[in-house]
Amino acid sequence: MTAKIISVAQAKGGVGKSTICANLAVTFSQSGNVLMIDCDPPQHSLSAWFKVRNELYEETGLVLEQAATPAQLFNLIEKHSNDFDYIVIDGAPHVNPIVRAMMLVSNLLIVPLAPSSVEIWSFETFEELLHKAEKFNKHLKSKICWNRVRKRVKSSEEIIESVGKDSKLQALKNKLSFRVAYMDSFSEGCSVYEWSDPVASAEIWSLSSAIKRVISKEEAIKVSKSAAAQDFIKKG
Repeated sequence: MTAKIISVAQAKGGVGKSTICANLAVTFSQSGNVLMIDCDPPQHSLSAWFKVRNELYEETGLVLEQAATPAQLFNLIEKHSNDFDYIVIDGAPHVNPIVRAMMLVSNLLIVPLAPSSVEIWSFETFEELLHKAEKFNKHLKSKICWNRVRKRVKSSEEIIESVGKDSKLQALKNKLSFRVAYMDSFSEGCSVYEWSDPVASAEIWSLSSAIKRVISKEEAIKVSKSAAAQDFIKKG
């Protein structure tokens, strides 16, 4: 067994990274063993969610670790890559060495985007960094995940269409809509898959299925240890 590694990262906070990680981890756990790695100190939102979850339920089927440095992240992956089917990594709300390291270890990096101008501004620089990372991780796949989408809002549709034309990154077809179930379930240590909103549950099931298809034939990543790769991690 070699774990498929899925990272969720963006250049700004408040985009729903931890919520997406939690929901994907729970859904993946229905068919495999899942390790979550929280790389977002000091907030550690995913860890807080996991703590609530463990207090409320006897068996969660998930394992969580924390990493604050690239070295800690690399060590965790080296230690556990053969013990799990999936490793889901939650990144910091800005670009730092550990987020750049995530790019070098992942089969798939998901970039959550809400259809707002503020998030698009930060995304353009982040996309440039992703393309630099591809030089060191030839197997890296990156996908936009449209999140908190308000349906039938013209401005949202226009932004999504514009990014589709201008960005080299493809978006997953499975969008996550703006629904309170995502926030409410997260605060209770649950996923929407376990919540009372069938629409949100269907969205996450569809998203996780699409992600599984993307990574199904991906091989284990051999992390580059070249001087150039180390310089990328430190400085981008």
